[in-house]
Amino acid sequence: MAEGRERAAEAERDHAAPPSGPEQSPVESGKAPAAAVPRAVEDSPLLAEEPFRSFLTDLGPGAVAEMERYGAELAARHHGLADDPLCTFALAVLDGCGPPEGRSGLRAHLAARAAGGGARPEAGGGADDSAEGGEPGYESAAARRAAVWRTLGDLLAREEGAPVDGPPPMFQLSRAMADGRQSPESDRFRLLHALHAAAARS
Repeated sequence: MAEGRERAAEAERDHAAPPSGPEQSPVESGKAPAAAVPRAVEDSPLLAEEPFRSFLTDLGPGAVAEMERYGAELAARHHGLADDPLCTFALAVLDGCGPPEGRSGLRAHLAARAAGGGARPEAGGGADDSAEGGEPGYESAAARRAAVWRTLGDLLAREEGAPVDGPPPMFQLSRAMADGRQSPESDRFRLLHALHAAAARS
């Protein structure tokens, strides 16, 4: 009788177990489970491009730091800061390929740039500063650039195990990108922000 109960329990376990097969592992196939991808962005063609495709292979807390580093790069490009030597150096250090010399003072330089409202982009790049008050409902362009510099400094501090005060990186980056301007970077940031929220909830 005990043997019969054991066989029945085993049959129940087999029935409850998910079927195996290549279609049952969306992560292995390079796709996140449909439930993990926010409905608002699940049809975005950008999901097939890097780095989004890589983010989707493991859409969880482990991807958050890399998403924030990419968000900082997008914000820097959106505001015309990507060619600034300080920004280039900071991103290189975050990638683990910056030269060791100069790192000690890097965070101080980033903090100084943030405190100064960020460098005004050279002609032809970045946001329009003709009215420093910014568009109605938005922060000034200088404040948005300052948020980019502050985020870079916070990401470096976190990597070095230093305490970080203030809002989290993605909050700062959202401020930096909230200027109402359409750009390839803003399109990518909207997708990144949605995936970041999904990853952080996982």
